[in-house]
Amino acid sequence: MSTSNQKKALQTEFLKKRYAIQDQFFSEQRCADLLAIIMQFRQDHVLPEIYRKFRGRSLRYSVIDGEKIEQHLPEIVQLHEQIKELVREISNEDMVPWGDKKAGVNVNITPRGGSSRWHYDRNAITVLLYLNDVEGGELELYPNYRIFLKNKGPIFLQQWLDSLLQVSIVRRLFGKEVVVKPAQGRMVVIRGNRSLHSVRPVEDDKERVNIILTYDLPHAAFYAGKRLNTYLYTQEAVVSDRF
Repeated sequence: MSTSNQKKALQTEFLKKRYAIQDQFFSEQRCADLLAIIMQFRQDHVLPEIYRKFRGRSLRYSVIDGEKIEQHLPEIVQLHEQIKELVREISNEDMVPWGDKKAGVNVNITPRGGSSRWHYDRNAITVLLYLNDVEGGELELYPNYRIFLKNKGPIFLQQWLDSLLQVSIVRRLFGKEVVVKPAQGRMVVIRGNRSLHSVRPVEDDKERVNIILTYDLPHAAFYAGKRLNTYLYTQEAVVSDRF
């Protein structure tokens, strides 16, 4: 966990860059303990294997969603609450654990060849906790790289702007890319709803395992909740991949 000096450094980095990284946030033993409870859960439950084909980079991973975590993995529920204070301190905002139970906290397990498409998060701040080292599977991030319409203008226009910024030539011209390699015990904090990000394909025979914790201001809401959760956390068919 972070010392007072580390918290101050994280705050300075986050307020300046809209992301912050701390290595060895978790000890090797803490990572091993968390991996053990996750692997035990996998032995007792069948995880949905998400595969959503998308141009450029698809979604492919297994997931333990927040509802299952609340029922079976209290250690991770406690993490969500414990790290809230750190998120508040480094962001200077009254952040709380995001209220969407299915999406608020989850465990992503990404196999060889698995990846995540370019996207913005629905919530304000996302914390990524890496539990193991793998080759590939890097987080690609364009911090503070989004155009928001004033007064939350038409949804279709916001979607069009978001799609435009994802085009590779537009990213290269107007964005500043940050690449973060998975490393055991590493924590990454990002301004999720303002930073375009994706996960490169995993190149290792080992799975990439990380915990995702989400935070937002009290009473924050998002229009695409249930349908997008179906897309991200289940194998059910969806009519469209635009949200």
